[in-house]
Amino acid sequence: MLTTSVLCLLAYLVGSIPSGYLLVWATRRVDVRDHGSHNVGTINVFRVGGLWLGLVTLLADIGKALGIVLLAAAVTPSVWTVASAAFLVMVGHAYSAWFLLQERRFSEGKSVACALGVLLGLVILGALPWWVAVAPVGVWVAGLLGPRLLAGRWWPISPATMAATVAIPIAVWAARPAPAYLALAVAMAALILVRHKNNIRRLLAGTEPCAGQSLPPEPSELCGLTVL
Repeated sequence: MLTTSVLCLLAYLVGSIPSGYLLVWATRRVDVRDHGSHNVGTINVFRVGGLWLGLVTLLADIGKALGIVLLAAAVTPSVWTVASAAFLVMVGHAYSAWFLLQERRFSEGKSVACALGVLLGLVILGALPWWVAVAPVGVWVAGLLGPRLLAGRWWPISPATMAATVAIPIAVWAARPAPAYLALAVAMAALILVRHKNNIRRLLAGTEPCAGQSLPPEPSELCGLTVL
């Protein structure tokens, strides 16, 4: 049986695998971090590598978190250990050992897809009801499509993502899970929001790209709206 320390280390190392970076480099010989939001996650891979690479990155990042949650539950009865492993796979994505060893620095990763993988894993285990995983996705879709449907224009993706992130601990709290999983949900949301600090700066500066846009044309414009 895996010890808690080995399991947690494995979770961090699996999370550290930069799926998007590796896929774009293998197929295009391009460093995805040199373009768009300079992120290694799904959205930036969509921008740089196209639809299929973005979808594969999404599935890979969801899968590594889902796999760790299921593995942890299979080898330990401790919900706190499962929660710790789940959080560490997200930390690994956000602060990848791969880039630290290669370049002596971390790279941008927000762990949003990993968070979805964690929630799906807990749903499969019966620790959370299915709607807890669906609720943040619904908030994200509403935040992304709402401006388009109501105002006829696309807005940045990051506000929708941050709203969905805040919805995670709220939905988990409403499900009344084990305390370990509520603590996990709060930690997950905090990590994702901290990793959005550069997006928040770009939103305030009016330089955050919109959905489907690599970079806005002018620093003073945000999706066609002048930032005062």
